[in-house]
Amino acid sequence: MDLTLPLEALRASKGRGADGLGMGVSVKGGADELVVGVSVKGDADELGMGVSVKGDADGLGMGVSVKGDADGLGMGVIASANVVMSVQDKAIRGCWLVRAALDVALSRGANKNKLLRGTGIFDDALQSDSLLSIKQYSLLLGNVHAQTKGSDVSFMLGGALASQWQHSPLHVLAACENVEALLFHLTRRQTFRWCSLPLCQFQRFESANTTVLVPQLTGGSSKLSLFTIELAFACIVSLLKNIANKRIHLSFTFTGSRPKNIADYETHLGLKLSFNSTFNSICIEKDVLLQPIKPIRKTADVCEPKVSSSSVLGNSLLRDSVTSSKTAPHTTLKPCLPLPDFVRHYIFAFSAKSANIALPELAEKLGVSVATLKRKLKEFGVSFRTLSEEVQRNHAVMLLSVNKVSNEVAAGAMGINDLTNFRRTVKRLTGKTPSELRNPH
Repeated sequence: MDLTLPLEALRASKGRGADGLGMGVSVKGGADELVVGVSVKGDADELGMGVSVKGDADGLGMGVSVKGDADGLGMGVIASANVVMSVQDKAIRGCWLVRAALDVALSRGANKNKLLRGTGIFDDALQSDSLLSIKQYSLLLGNVHAQTKGSDVSFMLGGALASQWQHSPLHVLAACENVEALLFHLTRRQTFRWCSLPLCQFQRFESANTTVLVPQLTGGSSKLSLFTIELAFACIVSLLKNIANKRIHLSFTFTGSRPKNIADYETHLGLKLSFNSTFNSICIEKDVLLQPIKPIRKTADVCEPKVSSSSVLGNSLLRDSVTSSKTAPHTTLKPCLPLPDFVRHYIFAFSAKSANIALPELAEKLGVSVATLKRKLKEFGVSFRTLSEEVQRNHAVMLLSVNKVSNEVAAGAMGINDLTNFRRTVKRLTGKTPSELRNPH
């Protein structure tokens, strides 16, 4: 299944608020026909995303939709064709990731054979059409972290990943009209995620003046959590700067204490840094999102994405196609969602209806037994409970610490009817009471 992304699919819609986002994916007929559309409309309370597949017996699909206010949430899952169920599944477009890791590590004195030892990655992984599994890439990052000298390795690796954007499928993002559209594709589109930040998915929250992106890790050792987050933050900063052709002003929060290598953070992320925070996040002011992107100077070895008149199927549905640069003549990207991220989406979509999401129901939606679902999540180093608590914790922090809503409003949004239970839940999840989250000082 080929995905091609025309320029129109990247352009931000005009005449709408920056807060209302929608995304739809549908597949009809044969396996080669995939349609993806992105539309932005409505107010901050209306967010929609859908995936459906129709056609022959092999057509399966998944859908998520969130509309209206905090009480009007809905979600439907038909099957699990678009979910990466195992850390062994090869879904990562790996050549750019491997090259960046090797370039940084070898420049810092690491040994190539030791870096690749135990990963199952060989020289053929440097080919543009090669695929890696989540496990392989996690092992590679672990080796880079363990064997490479320097406290800034994660930041250097993030920058190295971003520096290759013109030679990867990310090069089509130069067609984005403004920072909002660019940030949306970098952090929300799974097709681009697999060739840039496969181990990190961002959950997007909105406040009155700020968009907040909270990193959620897909897999790998817990020892690599901070390393992976630093890598992701540095990569986003560099990609925004390189593609937008200017420095985009971002601020960052970290749950950990102020590090000894604070100079590395300031060099690669900027000076707007907060530590001992309630969650890790990237924050961007909404007026910054509306800033236009200046066209970059074309380079000789990068092709312009091809756009045909048949690509436009409707007002918001476009045939989605990513073409490669001349250095990578053919690239296939799939809009798959890793199992932990799918579970997070599922939990959050139902959170306003109930704080207790049923594991058996989720397993049924995915077409697996409860035991199999638990085992598959364990492969990623997580459990249904830990994912549920992570989603609830981030939601509570955003509602109380950032948006400063009342206990009643926050409890309703989190699907908790009893205020005493709400206060107890928030304390258990965050270590702080609702009042302490609203007024930290």
